Amino acid sequence: GQEPAAHAMISNGFVTGDWVLCQNCHLGLPFLRELEDMLVKVDQTAINDEFRLWVTSEPHKAFPIGLLQMSVKLTNEPPQGMRAGILRSYSWMTQDLFDNFRRPEWRPMLFTISMLHSIVQERRKFGPIGWCIPYEFNYGDWSASIQFIQNHLTTIGDDPKKGAPVSYDTIRYMVSEIQYGGRVTDDKDRVLLATITEVLIAPKILTPDFAFCPGYNIPRYEEIQKHREFIQDRIPEVDPPEVFGLNSNADITYRLRTAAKVLATILDIQPRSGATA
Repeated sequence: GQEPAAHAMISNGFVTGDWVLCQNCHLGLPFLRELEDMLVKVDQTAINDEFRLWVTSEPHKAFPIGLLQMSVKLTNEPPQGMRAGILRSYSWMTQDLFDNFRRPEWRPMLFTISMLHSIVQERRKFGPIGWCIPYEFNYGDWSASIQFIQNHLTTIGDDPKKGAPVSYDTIRYMVSEIQYGGRVTDDKDRVLLATITEVLIAPKILTPDFAFCPGYNIPRYEEIQKHREFIQDRIPEVDPPEVFGLNSNADITYRLRTAAKVLATILDIQPRSGATA
C-alpha cells in the first residue's frame, strides 16, 4: 500500500535532487514494473543531477529485466569459506566489545557465535543436505545473539567468583529458537539448528586446547587484532565437511553440482549462430 507514497517521493526527488530508498521491493513486483515505465517515459533533462534512486530486493525471477539493465547493481553476499566468514564476523567487533567483560566465557563465546554464524551460512552450499530450506542468515542474527549474551553476563555479574554461572542452556535456547531460529520454518531444520548450537555452545569451549574440529581452535588472546591474525593464519583455507557435521559424500555432491553449474553457465554465454549448409 506504499506505492502512491513511493511515486510521490520519486517524482519530488526528480525536482529537488533528494535521494529515495525503496526497500524490499521483491514484495511489490507490480510497483517495479510501474517504476520501470516511469523511468523510461520521464524527461531525462528534467531530472536533477543530484537525484539518486536506491532499490533493495531479494533475488526474484519476476524482477523486471529492463529495470535491471538500466541500473547499477550491487550485491551483498556472505564470504565463501569458514575462515572468511569468521573474519567477517570479527570485522564487526571492536576492542571495546572485547573488553566489555572479564569473565573467561566472554571471548570464547564471541568466537563460538562467529563460528556458528559461518556454519549455518556455509551449510547452504550443500543444498537439501545442508538445509531443507535455504535461509538468509545475516548480521542481524549474529548481532542479536551477541547482544543477548551481553545482557545475560550483565545479569549474572562480571565476577565469576561472586556471580551466578553462565546458563549455557539459556543461551542455546535463545540462539537456536529465537535469534537464528526465528528464521527457521522447517521442523527438521529446527532440530538441526538446535543440535548445532548444543554441540558448539557448551562449557568445553573454556578448555585451553579445545578445538571444534582439527584446525578450528579458539584463540585465547586479549587483543582483537591477534584474534584476527590467528584466524587468518590457523583456520584452514579449505573446510572439511566434518566441520559442518557432514561426511565426505556431501562434499563430493557439492563439488559435482558446482562444476555442473559452472559448465552450464559457460555454455549459456556462448555465442549462438545459425546452422549452415
